[in-house]
Amino acid sequence: MAEPENHSPLDLSEDDGVALFPYSIKNQPEEPNLAKNDTSKKEQREYSAPAVDRTLDIFEFMARNPRPYGATELSRALNVPLNSIFRILKRLTEREYTVQDPASGGYQLSTRVFTLGMSLYTRYELRQRARPHLEWLCRETEETCQIQVARGEKLLVLDTISPEVEFYLRVVPGSLVYYHPSAFGKAILAFEDEDRVKEMLPPRLPVLTPKTIQLRAEFIESLAATRATGLAYDDEEYTTGILCIGAPVFDVTGKVVAGIGITGLIGTYGNGKKPIFERLVLECAMRLSKDIGYPGDFFNDKLSSTMESLPRKPS
Repeated sequence: MAEPENHSPLDLSEDDGVALFPYSIKNQPEEPNLAKNDTSKKEQREYSAPAVDRTLDIFEFMARNPRPYGATELSRALNVPLNSIFRILKRLTEREYTVQDPASGGYQLSTRVFTLGMSLYTRYELRQRARPHLEWLCRETEETCQIQVARGEKLLVLDTISPEVEFYLRVVPGSLVYYHPSAFGKAILAFEDEDRVKEMLPPRLPVLTPKTIQLRAEFIESLAATRATGLAYDDEEYTTGILCIGAPVFDVTGKVVAGIGITGLIGTYGNGKKPIFERLVLECAMRLSKDIGYPGDFFNDKLSSTMESLPRKPS
């Protein structure tokens, strides 16, 4: 389905790359800021690290060309001084990221690089496993559905599904967003150790709308409701006029690895739809959790509670 014409790229803050408005809107193109470009070039010069760049060039070249290479070959291929290549290869070999072929004397990437890459496997495997569940939730609710995961002090939008309707909110995968105004961030942090939450969030939180929680202490206190119900909300806390409902995703060890749910305009939750959406979000989170091996029963009583709040059909 083609996107509506009023969709535009994600608006990012200039200071830390966090999405201040994580939904597509129509923006007028900005005039190029030449002074800003000059500043960026100056910063690049000040923070350049040639040794790091050369190391990464070697990594990428070896990954594309999986055979042993001598230092001279690499020097010519990458246009890097031979003595620099020697020093980098020596250090990479000492750290076991490269190995030297006993027959040719050339160097190639070691299995340690594979191990490092596999540490990201869970993240991408989760995206793949979540996709059919997001599609199901999107069909049932006809709202934009997304899954977000922790990425240090920010959340990463891992994947999104948009409904096949005329108007919808588009969320850009790969965006970084704040925890505290996000339903999905709340769903994750509600099950995190409180001391860890205090390490991740400052005492005073960035304010994005009049409804954004401003104090860390108040935010931590609010997480008790998510633990009790299994549901977390962004009630116009990130963007005015937008409501998100999220729930935690548990892995095989019982650890929360993601928040999953829906994003829509406030007006779409009326006419008794909100309790229906809440149940569907919980069911989606439960399905995905069990799909990745979660053996627990966290969702059982939560789903029972949502059944009681569903609007009753007229007899």
